[in-house]
Amino acid sequence: MKRKTAQIVLLALAALFASGLSLMAASGEAASEENDTILMFVGEDIEVLSLASRREEGVWQAPAVGQVITRNVFWKQGVKTVSQALEMAPGFYMARKEWGSEAYLRGIPDSVLLLYDNLVPMGSDVTKTLQPLDYELSLAPVKRMEIVRGPGSVLWGPDAFAGIVNVVPMTGKDLDGVEAGALYGGPGDHGSVYVNMGRDGGEWDGFLSLSGRTIQEDDTTCNIVRFWGDGKKAYPYEDRFGEEQPGRSHYLEASGNLSYKDWFTLSGLISDYKRPYAISGPEESSGEQDLTWPESRSGPFGFVKLEAKRKLDPSSGVRFAGYCNWMDLEYDIIDRTLDQEEKRFYGELIYDRTFFARKGIFTGGAAYRKTDVRNAPIWKSYFPDYVAQEKTTFLPLYTLETYDDRLWSLFGQYTHRMGDFDFSVGLRNDDHAQYKDALSYNAGIVWNPWSEWMFKALYGTAYRTPFARQLLGDETPDLEEIETLNLQIGWKHSEKGELNVCGFASKIENHLMEDPYAGLSKPNHQKLYGVELTGRFSPFRDLDISANLTLQNNSGPDETYRYIKYWDPDPHYEELNFPYDTGPKRLFNLMATWRPGDRVTLFARLGYHSSTQLVYPRADAFQHIPGAWVLNMAATVRDILLPGLDLQISIRNLTNNHYETAGTYRTISGEPFTAEVILRKRW
Repeated sequence: MKRKTAQIVLLALAALFASGLSLMAASGEAASEENDTILMFVGEDIEVLSLASRREEGVWQAPAVGQVITRNVFWKQGVKTVSQALEMAPGFYMARKEWGSEAYLRGIPDSVLLLYDNLVPMGSDVTKTLQPLDYELSLAPVKRMEIVRGPGSVLWGPDAFAGIVNVVPMTGKDLDGVEAGALYGGPGDHGSVYVNMGRDGGEWDGFLSLSGRTIQEDDTTCNIVRFWGDGKKAYPYEDRFGEEQPGRSHYLEASGNLSYKDWFTLSGLISDYKRPYAISGPEESSGEQDLTWPESRSGPFGFVKLEAKRKLDPSSGVRFAGYCNWMDLEYDIIDRTLDQEEKRFYGELIYDRTFFARKGIFTGGAAYRKTDVRNAPIWKSYFPDYVAQEKTTFLPLYTLETYDDRLWSLFGQYTHRMGDFDFSVGLRNDDHAQYKDALSYNAGIVWNPWSEWMFKALYGTAYRTPFARQLLGDETPDLEEIETLNLQIGWKHSEKGELNVCGFASKIENHLMEDPYAGLSKPNHQKLYGVELTGRFSPFRDLDISANLTLQNNSGPDETYRYIKYWDPDPHYEELNFPYDTGPKRLFNLMATWRPGDRVTLFARLGYHSSTQLVYPRADAFQHIPGAWVLNMAATVRDILLPGLDLQISIRNLTNNHYETAGTYRTISGEPFTAEVILRKRW
């Protein structure tokens, strides 16, 4: 029923934007016929960052450790997902899990705030691991991706913890025409199609994108295919067995926007997906044979956003932005489905003003957010233990909780230029209905003594919204907080090359880890520190070589879980300790782009991550997993056979398709070898 509703909404959204494009086309009849068919990309290679100050500025001068990846770079590198783009960025480790990708940034898992369209968060308030980092979020309509490493709660509120990623979609100003693409690849017999349509009507512009993909992502054979029985007692142990594969994944998406001048913009996105996968139980819970069962995550999610701007006078203006986003998710565990709904309403009013002949810039505002959650699953039992029990008297215990929360925020940031220095300071107060108030602040100095050199000293704090389980278990839970110091030195020499060195030190208080079945760890604290080195060198006009290296470490006590060992009839508790999970402590990327001809581009990336551990609650031992090298390549040919027709062949994991990575409870195979062919046509 949800999927049918989502498909109807997809069609309605497509009709809405198509109608808007038709109207704008009619209003732009006075434009020349040449402009009707010319594809325009405006500034796609300009590194514009909007995360640091809530306004567009260059990465070099912004008060943040930032990076911008443009659409043109996505295409040349053969990048198809957010996770594929982030795995090449300094500080990021994209852990491959059974259910998708989990982001680690500077040794902190699930610590990145993922924004879409400069404002809308794409994560879940129930669990921090649920983010659309893979095919759930198409890159077909994306203009650029902005990355900030370091806290950002002053301007972006809760969950801008270790960093922020902002996915910026295209508009009719970027694409005045039509672009379509079709892809086929293997293994997994996967294919995708997309079409982008844009219209620049002068004062009006509009954009619409439709995409779809199908793929066999997990072909593991599951041997547990029945479990939940009649809802009161599980199936007998011998009746649970069979053979079943997770099945094919599918992803559908529609997105678009309509704008009038720079006064207002209406935008939206809806995505409907289903991703089946297999989970293997812990070895200590599986008895004499390995137990593997099917799960899946599916359902539509999306948003509608309105943004308006008005200039009050030459030195000041106001902005309003608001959105409604939702997630109607289904979580299948063998033969039981858990329905979960989340809705969030948000509105903000921002005032901008310049001072002292535009040397000072103030950005301040107020915001309100309301979140409604229905049927959040809160597990009271450790599910893997029950699957392995031959004589099950009781089913695993869990409750479906419904709650809402409200958040009022006041924030401001001021930047002042004095000679070669830019000073910035910011403050934010969050007044939450469910948990303690939070005060976030930042301060920074950016020094450009010469055009080729840059020095940054940045300090900031942030906090995270409590997990649903934590919020329901404590009326006023302590917030997980982080404070980070970044020291960055940068040098660049026109088009020949550049070099950046950034050292960071972070301290986390009230840190919690979550296991979907084992619950939350006890509050903990950690110190994390490291250095990120990035460089680019162009020895020849047609060859660009870049590399980045991340070295990091941590210090702090082990994590502690307190769990119910058995009931008799009251619960009896036990505590277990396990190490803090930083992911790999060394990350390396070496990338090269060669243009042997005017129409041909070749790209190669050699990536490395050091060893990791398989860490999860209730484990008897923590398995060491060796590091791995992977090689990805892409070849692109423009204007093949026809003008505007491009061909790309991309290969991932060419040299190492036998490495392992940490799954949920066991090691799983790393990313397999894949090859894809895509054709893209522009009109």
